[in-house]
Amino acid sequence: MLVTRRRMLGLSAATMGALALAACNGNGGEASNGGEGGSDHAGTLVASTNGLEGKFCPLFTASAADQDVVSFNNITLLATDRMAEPIYNGIEGETKEYNGTEYTYTGPANIEMVENADGTVNYNVQLRDDLKFHDGSNMTVDDIIFTFYSYFDPTYDGSATLYSNDIKGLAEYRSGMSTLASLIGNAGRENTDFTFFTQEQQDAFWAAVDDGGTKFAQEIVDYVNDPANGVVEEGSDPLSVADAAANWGYSDLPADATATTFFEAIAANYDWNFSLMEAETAGTALSELIPEDVYNMGTQGVETGEAAPNVAGIVKVDDYNMSVVTNGVDATMIYQLSIAPCSYKYYGDESLYDYENNSFGFTKGDLSKARGLNGQPMGSGAFKFDDYTSGTVHMSANEEYYKGAPKTAHLNLVESQEADMVTGVQAGTLDISQPSYSMEVEGQIKEINGNDSTSGDVITTFLHDYRGYGYLAISANKVNVAGDPASDASKALRKAICTLISPFRASGVASYYGDTASVLNYPISTSSWASPNETDPGYAVCYSTDASGNPLFTDGMSDDERIEAAKAGALTWFEAAGYTVADGKLTAAPEGAKLEYQCNIGGGGQGDHPTFMILQEAKNAFSEIGMNFIVNDIANASDLFASYQSGEAEMWCAAWQSTADPDMYQLYHSQGSTNYYCINDADLDELIEAGRQTLETESRKAIYKEAMDIILDWGVELPVYQRSECTLVSSERVNIDSVVQDQTPYWTWKDEIEKLELK
Repeated sequence: MLVTRRRMLGLSAATMGALALAACNGNGGEASNGGEGGSDHAGTLVASTNGLEGKFCPLFTASAADQDVVSFNNITLLATDRMAEPIYNGIEGETKEYNGTEYTYTGPANIEMVENADGTVNYNVQLRDDLKFHDGSNMTVDDIIFTFYSYFDPTYDGSATLYSNDIKGLAEYRSGMSTLASLIGNAGRENTDFTFFTQEQQDAFWAAVDDGGTKFAQEIVDYVNDPANGVVEEGSDPLSVADAAANWGYSDLPADATATTFFEAIAANYDWNFSLMEAETAGTALSELIPEDVYNMGTQGVETGEAAPNVAGIVKVDDYNMSVVTNGVDATMIYQLSIAPCSYKYYGDESLYDYENNSFGFTKGDLSKARGLNGQPMGSGAFKFDDYTSGTVHMSANEEYYKGAPKTAHLNLVESQEADMVTGVQAGTLDISQPSYSMEVEGQIKEINGNDSTSGDVITTFLHDYRGYGYLAISANKVNVAGDPASDASKALRKAICTLISPFRASGVASYYGDTASVLNYPISTSSWASPNETDPGYAVCYSTDASGNPLFTDGMSDDERIEAAKAGALTWFEAAGYTVADGKLTAAPEGAKLEYQCNIGGGGQGDHPTFMILQEAKNAFSEIGMNFIVNDIANASDLFASYQSGEAEMWCAAWQSTADPDMYQLYHSQGSTNYYCINDADLDELIEAGRQTLETESRKAIYKEAMDIILDWGVELPVYQRSECTLVSSERVNIDSVVQDQTPYWTWKDEIEKLELK
C-alpha cells in the first residue's frame, strides 16, 4: 500500500499543518472578548480556520484558509453581490434586491465592458482615488498593472490561471522564457550546447542534485523503510530504492535505481521547480539541503527566444484609469478582475517600475521578492496582518479601510480541529466557527442552547448552501490499464470502481447530514446556475448503467437489491477493462491494473468524514467480488492535500469550493493548474474553451453539461454530496444584529467583516 507522506516545511515555504486548537491572546490564556467578567482582550474577534499553509501573498495563496486571510487583508478590484453577479458601478454603489430586501453594494472601482467593432473587448477600469495600502501609500492603477504582470510572468507557479485568458498580446509576452532548473534538468548532465546557462551553473546544479537532492530522496526511502510507517514489518529486509519509490507513488524506476535517480524522477515530475518539490518532503526540507542560489534556479527565468516587451492588452490611461483588452468575448474575464491589487512598492521594486519603458516593478522571470513575502503580506483590506504564530493569524483593524474602520480592534484566525468548532464557541475560545454541518453537529448545538433550536442564548446558527461539493477522485495516471489513462479499458476500470461505490452514497450522506445535504450526480455545486436539474433533458444518475448501457436500478428496489445490481454492473465494467471474472469474482487484472487500490480520506484518523461510511461499506462489496479496497483515513488535512497534489494518491475524497463563475479550466483542462485527476481530453479542452467564448447563459450551461458528461465518462470523479454550510456565532459575545443577514454561498459574515461588533 502507499504510505501517507508528511510535510515538514518552514513557514517561509508552504506550511500546511492541522494544528491543535489554540486561542492565542498574547498571554497564553483563554481568549475572551468582553461580556460578563470582562477581559484584557476586549475588541478581539476570534474565528476558526483550518488548513493554513502560510501563503498569504495574494499572488501565491492557494488553500481556502489562506484565501480567507488574504480576503481580510486585501480588497478585490471587482465586487460581487449575494448571487455572485458583478457590481459594475462600485464607486457609486448598486442596490439590488435579494429575498425581498434591498441591499447596496460598493466596491473599489467602476468597470465598463465594451465590445469593439474588431471583435476585441475592452474592460475599462476606473479606480477610486482614495484607496490606501496599510503602509499609508496610495493605490493607483500602477499597482494593478504590477499585479497583472506578476500573474502573467512565465515563471509564475501559483494557483491562479489569469494567464490562460486570451488577453491581447499576452501569448507574445509569455513566450521565449523558461526556468533555469527546467532547462538544465531536461537537457541532461552531458548537454552543454545551450548558451543561456554557464558550465559553472550546470556544475553547481548537478552537484546540488548529487548531494542535497540525493539526501532528500534518501529520507523518503528511509521513511518508507521505517516499520512505524506501516509498509515494512519489524525485522524484515529493507525495500530497495525502486520498491520504496513505488510505495511513494513513483513506480517506474529501474530495479537498480539509486536515491539520486529517484530524486531526478521527482524533479522531472515537477519540471525541476524546487519549491513545488517541497510537497514530497519526508524529513528535511529541500530548501535546507540545496544551496540557496541553486534552489532559486527552480523559479529563475531564462530567456530562450524572442518575446514582446509588454502585454498589448494592458493599457494605462492615467493614475486611476486603465483598460484590459481581450481578443474576443471571454465569459470568465470579468471575474478575473477580482484580483487583489498588490503594492508594487512593497511586493516589487519601485526603481523597476516604469510603465512607459516596459518595466513593471520586477525583472521579468524573477518573482522572488513577492514569493519571499508570503509570510509578511501587506494589503489594503479591513484588517492589517500582524503575524502568524502557533497556529494563529493575528490581524489588527485598518482605520483607513475605504468602507469604514472595523468595529473590532483585532481579528484572530485560529487553526481549529473539526471536533472543537462547536465546543470552542460554547467555551469562549472561539467567537465564530464554521464546522462541517451534520446531524451530530445540529444536535450538539441544540443541546448547548437548551431550547431545541440551533439559535439561542449561547450559539446563533446561520445556514446556507455550501458553494462547493464533496467528491471522490481517481487519478487517471495511477488507475489505468497498460499505462494509457485515456484508453477505453482505463475508463472502464475507473467506471467500475465508481459504479460499485455509487449506491452507498444515499445512506452515507443521510447518515452524516440528515436532510441538510443531498446526493450529487454531476461534478458541480447545486449553488451554480450551470448545475443540471433533474428535469433537464439528458439528466442521468451517474454510474447507474452496466458496460452495455443497460440501467442497473429500478424504482422500488431495496438497498440490498441496489447493491447487488451495482456489483453485477461493476463486474461488466471490470470485464470491459480486461479483468478476468469467474463465478462473480475478479481473478486476474490486466497489464498495469491491480486487484488492490487505495482511497485516501481525511477523517481525522477517526472516520469523521461524510464519505467515510460510504467507503467502508463499499470496501465490503469490493471484497465480495475479489478486490481489496483500502480505506486510508489520514489524520492531518495537510497530508491528504499533499497526497493528491503530488500525484501520489490513487484515489482520494475531498471537496471543491466553487468560484462565482462555473469555468472548468483550472480543474479539468489538460493545462489546468489543479487538474489532479490527470484528465487529458482534447474534446473536453475544446468545450471548456468554448464555454469562455459566449456570454449567453443557456448556451454555456449546455456546453458545461456536455463537458461534465465527458468527465464522468473518464471515470475520474464520483460526485458525492451537496451540503449546507453553517456559521456559528457566539450569542454571548457577538452582537448578532451586526452579523450579515441573508447569507448565501457568495456572501457570508466575511464579506461585511468591518460591521461585526462585540458585546
